[in-house]
Amino acid sequence: MSVESCVDFLQATQDRPELAQQLKAVTGMNEIIALGGRHGFDFTAPELARGSATFAATAEPAPAPAPPAETAFYHHEYDLAAVPELAGLIDELPRLKVRPPVDMGAFHARFRAEDLESTSQSPADPAFQAWHRQMMAAHWRDPADADAPRRDFHLVNLDEHVEHPGYQDYFEAKTNAIRLLEGVFGDEVRLSGAMWYPPRSYRLWHTNEDQPGWRMYVVDLDDDFPDGGATSFFRYQNPRTGELVTLRERRRIVRFFKAEQDPDKLFWHCIVNPTERHRWSFGFVVPEDWRSRLTGLRDE
Repeated sequence: MSVESCVDFLQATQDRPELAQQLKAVTGMNEIIALGGRHGFDFTAPELARGSATFAATAEPAPAPAPPAETAFYHHEYDLAAVPELAGLIDELPRLKVRPPVDMGAFHARFRAEDLESTSQSPADPAFQAWHRQMMAAHWRDPADADAPRRDFHLVNLDEHVEHPGYQDYFEAKTNAIRLLEGVFGDEVRLSGAMWYPPRSYRLWHTNEDQPGWRMYVVDLDDDFPDGGATSFFRYQNPRTGELVTLRERRRIVRFFKAEQDPDKLFWHCIVNPTERHRWSFGFVVPEDWRSRLTGLRDE
């Protein structure tokens, strides 16, 4: 294991298209280390940090991105099967929707009713803002217990679990998804997150302002919701009006929205699954002109 091995791996991701594609399908440090190991590059987490810094200092700078366009709509949502260019993702969903071995008793014990209730508050509410500042200062851990798990993510990040027997099949499905999306949107595509929301799970209000740009999320469930019953939902605050918009969910949808850095355009959003269903979401970075790459779209 060495920093040199890490640098060699990062160079290989530039020289080998298949490896570059696989790198776009990973989001976590453990996944990068595992990917390197499968290709004969052995390095540790500290070596990855040092090797990344060394490689960045010698790599050619990326071209400047195109200036962002003004956003008039704050979300676009479609049935996945109704978008011909993306319908192939349906075939990958059975392998993407994994449930790595997690202590569900411990998971449910971390549920905090007051955290869930915060998703019903407006991010513009002074009381919410004061609570949010306090939790940010505590790095989203209980101020009385610095070793406690983060409270803003009551969900399972699939990419943190690389040791379970189903991981390799799951990884291959992610790579297939990247390959399909590159054919639609070009080389800018990469995976930004893969999350499993068990029953009574949530992601609290956030903006993604540190990673601006358009996102595409594919959302699916383990079964349909009962007619007229509760559903999982995606909620956001309209940056212009302050209105809270709640989008009830169903199986196999694809949603697009844009994260902004301008303080007047921050896209506050949260996700809640208050039901007994299991929910999965797979996020991808897509280019500014994503809509022009998809023909015959109708906003729903």
